Amino acid sequence: MHVTIVDDVKDNLKSYNELLSPTFNLELIQNPLDLITFLGSAQTDLVILDLHMPNINGFELYEKFKGNYPKLPVIFLSGDPSEEAVISGLNLGADDFIVKPVSLRELIARIKNKINSKPVTADSENLLSFDGFKLYCDMQMAEINDEKIQLTPIEFKLIHLLAKNPNKVFSREYITNLLWPNIHVQNQNIDTHLSNLRKKLMPFSRYIKTIKSRGYILRIG
Repeated sequence: MHVTIVDDVKDNLKSYNELLSPTFNLELIQNPLDLITFLGSAQTDLVILDLHMPNINGFELYEKFKGNYPKLPVIFLSGDPSEEAVISGLNLGADDFIVKPVSLRELIARIKNKINSKPVTADSENLLSFDGFKLYCDMQMAEINDEKIQLTPIEFKLIHLLAKNPNKVFSREYITNLLWPNIHVQNQNIDTHLSNLRKKLMPFSRYIKTIKSRGYILRIG
């Protein structure tokens, strides 16, 4: 597993190298903008971004490259424990937001979880298709009546869960734990992502139903 870590503090990168190099192959980047060049010439399984950096913060850096690498898992690492910071990162589409200090065992577990949960790209599972709707799992992109629709990582995970299990109800708690494991997220956050997803997937989104007091379902047939 290859992990890229971006942090402007040299001593932090040194510590990450000492702690994580026995478990992962690492690329350590001190100048945030060097990440863009690196991603254009090499492959990595996951990126860890420090949030507070000079000239460009982690959120701004993520927005610069996420469109070109929609399948690449990204974890924000920050000393800011505020709910506003956590929600901002998750709303951008990041896969996780870790508040420092974090134990080495937890950090390793979260990294492995995100790498191992990347969408399956076997040919037999690349495409989920219903009447007028297609979901390309390798590209994390939808298609409705021949119109391509780009999805955020969170939107893709939502529709992938529902489309892979049609006519099955998933609770808010299940979806929250799937999208943001070990993080407390308000219910409104799921509603926001679902609302955006429904708008993008019209008219197919009429099949995405909210079951009162139970959760959500893709009702087909």
